[in-house]
Amino acid sequence: MKLIGHEHAKDLILGFLEKNYDSYSFIFEGKNCIGKKLISLYTARGFLCDKKTGFGCGECNSCRLVNNTIENIYENQDKNPHPNIKVILPQDNKTIKIDQIREAIKFLRLTSEKGKVLIIDEAEKMNVEASNALLKTLEEPPQNSMLILITSNHNKLLPTIVSRCKKIRFKPLTDEDIRQILDLKGFPHTKIEKAVKISDGSLCLPIGIMENEKIYNYSKDLFNLLVLYIEKKEIHSEGIISLSQLIDNLDNESIFNIISILETFFLKKRNIDPIFYENLLKELDKLKTSILKGVKKKLAFEGFYFNLVR
Repeated sequence: MKLIGHEHAKDLILGFLEKNYDSYSFIFEGKNCIGKKLISLYTARGFLCDKKTGFGCGECNSCRLVNNTIENIYENQDKNPHPNIKVILPQDNKTIKIDQIREAIKFLRLTSEKGKVLIIDEAEKMNVEASNALLKTLEEPPQNSMLILITSNHNKLLPTIVSRCKKIRFKPLTDEDIRQILDLKGFPHTKIEKAVKISDGSLCLPIGIMENEKIYNYSKDLFNLLVLYIEKKEIHSEGIISLSQLIDNLDNESIFNIISILETFFLKKRNIDPIFYENLLKELDKLKTSILKGVKKKLAFEGFYFNLVR
């Protein structure tokens, strides 16, 4: 896969790799869905490469195995992965627990001439016990090892963990970066521009609407209903009731994508009343909370709308 964007971050990483340290501890911080995990895998490839060339020569046996690992993750392949790379993810997308970290530490400490790489994705989701267990390893990292913590906010990590790592900050993707990535993924050009407009420097929403265009359409419909109220004081009860019925059939991930797209639409709207915008943000927070608590989606969206226009 091609690495697009993040030239400054990539230069910093390559500078560290050129020093050939005995061990590395990194924090890769930035918005979700901007390529931090992919770059962490290429960083691992460079570290494990037989020729020690940049992000890897791409030709040696080690690099080919890392390529397999990348294809397994991003293309749902089932190829022979690199045995010296371990990727930790939150269980059920919620928490990284101490048992996961203990297993990862054992893996990292197993002797290997080639080196070992541990990547912890969404590291901010480590619970207290897991964080404390990892801290001991960071204080005395195994030789010939690399640890990469991926996070959207390093402030959610223990300060003692942050102080023991080199922090690399990843900026949001540019619109052109996003166009190139979506084009490489084979999405239709007619849909790419629509996705770029709501991207806000990340691929989270573009990929979401590419896979389910209804999400974008529902977000736009809800936005238009609210704009009608803002500009003409028109309240469309039938419109929100019909739209809420359609939204009621979506899963929570799609619901949160709709909320994010709506926030982006209003963020870009000019001449909006500050008081209305403040109320909008408050009601969106209430809407998210209601959905997480299991309130029926139809009722939650109707309540959100009528609270804003009453």
